[in-house]
Amino acid sequence: MEQEPLTFDYEDLHLRVDRGVLEVFSRGRSELRVPLRWIGALVQYKKPDKPGQLFIGTVRDPNAALYGTDPAAFQYSTSPAFRVPRADEPLFRAYFAEVARLADRPMLTG
Repeated sequence: MEQEPLTFDYEDLHLRVDRGVLEVFSRGRSELRVPLRWIGALVQYKKPDKPGQLFIGTVRDPNAALYGTDPAAFQYSTSPAFRVPRADEPLFRAYFAEVARLADRPMLTG
């Protein structure tokens, strides 16, 4: 039995995991397509009172954390053009927790 794609929508961002690949769409355009083994994601906050920036990309080591990825672990990353308020970060963490489970990869929880 084939599993339904795992999707996440946030503003103009659409994430979809299907057949072991994460696809990132922003404003209706395909931005990135990466096998789960190599995906990394991070919401980084530079100032406590400002929204953070989402980074999604490939990691050098497939044993690196899938979410909460150390910025130095990225081989390549892209940042969709929107900000993530602190109150919304748990939505991203919950989605990537499920992605990490599917990929049998570790995840930093904060």
